[in-house]
Amino acid sequence: MNVRFAHGQVRFRTERSELATLLAGRTLSMRVDLSGQHAFRATVAPGRLASWRLDSDPTGLWLVIPLKELEAFANDVPTSEGIAHRFELENGATVDVTFEVDVRG
Repeated sequence: MNVRFAHGQVRFRTERSELATLLAGRTLSMRVDLSGQHAFRATVAPGRLASWRLDSDPTGLWLVIPLKELEAFANDVPTSEGIAHRFELENGATVDVTFEVDVRG
């Protein structure tokens, strides 16, 4: 899994095998070790509910994507387009989160 950040955006890019892991109901996790015995973790999980969820704290991000949306997306792979959701933040700003599958190779 690859996670990229830009102003107002977070992009999660996975491989096809990782999409299969999500479709099987399992969670993906990526850990980046940092100085001072700290680490940052990004986690993507399939959700049973029909809504996306994004949680964060200084140690990482947790994204939940509805399983039904992942299943519908999987039917369109390979595609250069991902699925996305806009989250309203407490301060009135928004963050766009995109989930993509790397279709190269």
